[in-house]
Amino acid sequence: MESINNVKVIFMPLNEVHEADRNVKDHDIGSIHESMNRFGFTSPLLMNEATGKLVAGHGRIEALKQKKQFKEKAPINIQVDDESGEWLVPVIRGVSFKNEEEAQAYLLADNRLVELGGWNTTALIEELEKLAEESSLQGTGFDDADLQAMYEDLEAQVGDGSDKGLPVGKPSYEIVFDDETQQAMFFEFVSWLKKNYDGETVGERLYQHIEICLGD
Repeated sequence: MESINNVKVIFMPLNEVHEADRNVKDHDIGSIHESMNRFGFTSPLLMNEATGKLVAGHGRIEALKQKKQFKEKAPINIQVDDESGEWLVPVIRGVSFKNEEEAQAYLLADNRLVELGGWNTTALIEELEKLAEESSLQGTGFDDADLQAMYEDLEAQVGDGSDKGLPVGKPSYEIVFDDETQQAMFFEFVSWLKKNYDGETVGERLYQHIEICLGD
């Protein structure tokens, strides 16, 4: 990748921002709409100076075009020209890729590298619970159904350890929550287990903890 000396963010008319010829990524435009409605337009697009086309930001530009088409209010951080009414979008300018193949490779990497990361599930649950209680999950890409699925996944990991190659015949426990307070305390305990035991799953860490407790 080559760079022009002055890399900067400028505001361009929405109708002058052109997408890449080959963008194989499907975007959840509905979720992008929700995010923009809550947080505004927070991340500039990236243009390849060699072609004048985007290499990052295709989902956001599609969502913006839909909003303008349906005469919605411009999101925060999108400027509106006083005379023409045209939306002005922040774009990173000054970056030039040496050829089309490099630009396409970056476009793929920009989307794929995010997908390769994982989540600390217990910490994520804590953050989502806090958001749900204090404000809302709107615009985060998560909803109540996602949170419930995480609860179920964690509960499913708590067993006798036989499916993980652990010794069978040790005491096993079925965890039943009577209320949300008990459930919250359980997930705090799960977080503590992760900090203090080396098992790959909740079930393995719980098994190790129970063995230590029973051995005292």
